[in-house]
Amino acid sequence: MPGAGLRKMQDYKFSNLPKEYESEDYKGVIVNIVKKYSKIKNLLSIYNWGSPSVPGISDLDILMVFDRNASPLPMAKRSFYFLDAKTRYLLSHPFIFIDKESFQNIRYVHPNASFELLHGKNISIKELSKTGAYYSQIALLNDICIRHYPRDFILQSVNKKINVRDTLLRLNSLKYTALMLESLTKTKVEWNSKLKLVDNLRKNWFNHNDFELLVKLNNDAVDISMGVIGQFRDFLMKSKIIKINSGDKVDYNGIKNKTIFIKNWAKKDALQKMIHLIKNNQKFYSILPIEFAAQLIEYSKYKGLIGNYIMKNLNGNLSYQLKYKAIIKKRIQILNNQANLAAKLKHSDFAAFFDFGYRNGHGINNWMISLLDKIRF
Repeated sequence: MPGAGLRKMQDYKFSNLPKEYESEDYKGVIVNIVKKYSKIKNLLSIYNWGSPSVPGISDLDILMVFDRNASPLPMAKRSFYFLDAKTRYLLSHPFIFIDKESFQNIRYVHPNASFELLHGKNISIKELSKTGAYYSQIALLNDICIRHYPRDFILQSVNKKINVRDTLLRLNSLKYTALMLESLTKTKVEWNSKLKLVDNLRKNWFNHNDFELLVKLNNDAVDISMGVIGQFRDFLMKSKIIKINSGDKVDYNGIKNKTIFIKNWAKKDALQKMIHLIKNNQKFYSILPIEFAAQLIEYSKYKGLIGNYIMKNLNGNLSYQLKYKAIIKKRIQILNNQANLAAKLKHSDFAAFFDFGYRNGHGINNWMISLLDKIRF
């Protein structure tokens, strides 16, 4: 029916519409960031992580490396939100801060990441063995599922409220998750058939503003991300990487990462339960396989700001066997180190690559944010 798609779009609300920029704008922002932050005491290096492929849509990922004697940042440099509007837009999210030793071991957290030195010392990154890289990818995918799937897409789909720029970024990032899963499982992921549509949507956004395709791909991403969860679970079980001995349910109540891990997880039932929570305006929990909870429980065994936070917010007993505990130990050590650095710097940005809801409470700026978190969550 002519116009049916347009009428359907009237049911949706769209926010954060992309703004047109050029490649030179990104370069200018990088120059300004280096100029603004390079003279901070004990800052060793500034890196760019990845590169913007579609100006106005793509974002910048900036990582800053400090030595262990770091001291509090000047108040005006403690938050991403103190930056000018253009810089905030092209970044789209806060900086990542990390200490030198943790950055040298970053392959335990992001085994395949590449970094471009923008300022300071080029720090040597230790490469992992083939086995170490394999298990680090498994650990990364486990954390990505807990943090992003299907919550990145399902809330928008059910509520019919689309954050346009963020969704264009998240649809693209799903590509890398699919590639990682394919590498681990040696099987195809359904999302690949959609990649050309995502690429065309992003590249042609400023010419066509195709809201209808955006909505369709966001809805598709709900099913695809649920499929990723199912395929990853099957892989963990068939490969005997994890075995659940006992336990039916584990709850996690960290801010923004609320999750219910259940035994005998089934895609259709889990999806229906999550949709029910959203439609009834209940507190949203991702519903994930109980196999994914083992890594979170392992994290909680290691003392530190994030490990302790995870332990505080876990409920339920689970007995399991897990093949890559040594990798998990390295991983949580890095996350805890990042949280310790955040406490020293007193910044209000990401406490770690994966914080599981932990927020830095050091500094007056963070004290105020924690009060807001209690109201919002």
